[in-house]
Amino acid sequence: MKNKKISVLLSLLFPGLGHLYIGQYVDAAVFTVGAGVLWWAFFLKGYYWKSISNPRYYLILAALIFVYFYSIIDSYRKTK
Repeated sequence: MKNKKISVLLSLLFPGLGHLYIGQYVDAAVFTVGAGVLWWAFFLKGYYWKSISNPRYYLILAALIFVYFYSIIDSYRKTK
């Protein structure tokens, strides 16, 4: 039996780590790749978009926050 607190803590560090801990390898890969792409778009490509008038920057930020929260909730729910 895995610990839910550890799963949530690992998901807080980076999406997918909590799923990796509980043995959900496909979910871990999906969350890790998804968050990695969003981090890349936000930080490495985001310096082009850091303008209040550009909605892409805020859209990527919202997607990144959504992936983080969903990863935390999903790993908590799936921990047995």
